[in-house]
Amino acid sequence: MIFEFVVRRLKWLAAIPGAPQIFDAMLFSATAVFDPARLRAISAIEKAAKEMPDVRPGVHRLGGVGFFFRGKECSHIHGNGLLDCFVGQANRAALLRDDRASAHHVFPRSGWISFWVKDGADVPRAIDLIRIACAYQQGAK
Repeated sequence: MIFEFVVRRLKWLAAIPGAPQIFDAMLFSATAVFDPARLRAISAIEKAAKEMPDVRPGVHRLGGVGFFFRGKECSHIHGNGLLDCFVGQANRAALLRDDRASAHHVFPRSGWISFWVKDGADVPRAIDLIRIACAYQQGAK
């Protein structure tokens, strides 16, 4: 998969201003052309996150749309449907144990989790993960 190759082998590209956003725009374009059901799901997640209290969308520093809870990033979704959420270690362990998410694709032992959005059936679970990330941020001082 091109995404994993770039993330693992070409991570130095992230240091080039604008490169992650360009790469993610290409992922988003490919998703639009080849997987419209996934694109609709991504759009539904973005719309639902915008409606959450204290959540604002923005550009993620490594491409995609970031979701910022009270000004601090809690989650982001890439143009290929990969949702990453910062849920803390305890939530991460529970989500992995219950098979509700995967270990983060780059930092598998961190408080981040990853979840692949494939179609509309994944939207409720993705929104729930964003809510868990917001609740974690709210409790973290």
